[in-house]
Amino acid sequence: MSKQFIERCVVLILLGSLLLACSPPAHSGDRQFHSAVEYNDFILEQQNSIIRRMLLLNELYDRGTEKEIRIAFDSLVFQCSSSLKCINELTPFEEDSILKLDAKRLFVFYDAIFHREYKRMLDIFLKGELASDEEVDELNQIVIAVGEQEAKLNEALSKSQEAFSTRHGFEFANSGMTN
Repeated sequence: MSKQFIERCVVLILLGSLLLACSPPAHSGDRQFHSAVEYNDFILEQQNSIIRRMLLLNELYDRGTEKEIRIAFDSLVFQCSSSLKCINELTPFEEDSILKLDAKRLFVFYDAIFHREYKRMLDIFLKGELASDEEVDELNQIVIAVGEQEAKLNEALSKSQEAFSTRHGFEFANSGMTN
């Protein structure tokens, strides 16, 4: 064998090894993430999209009509389902799946409470003055229980984001809409 042939083989082997060593970019559906910052920001934006709709719903409780409140609630449920789908389709970033898993836990929680607790809260709230004392107590208990669970999941996600940023070499400033 010629020296040139051996050199070409070595180059091809090295190139092949390099290509195999480079993990494919993470993705969610058709969206590709080429950096850890993009990946983290995508998760944060999904969460913030849900939170914006939660805040709108809360504002409408004070000043909105029943129709506006129901539309906002339906929008919240739809956004949560859409964001959960995006998170479910999210591949780990460079085999790092902890951030995705903590985001998924929070989004599954949101999805569950919007279909049960938030729906019940909405029903009680829309009764207005016709709501019984027991229903008002139930509403308050739901708000407290949901808040406690959400706080724990938000804290876990925030810690995952901080750890993710450390592992992937960028600074994470938790200045978004998340709690």
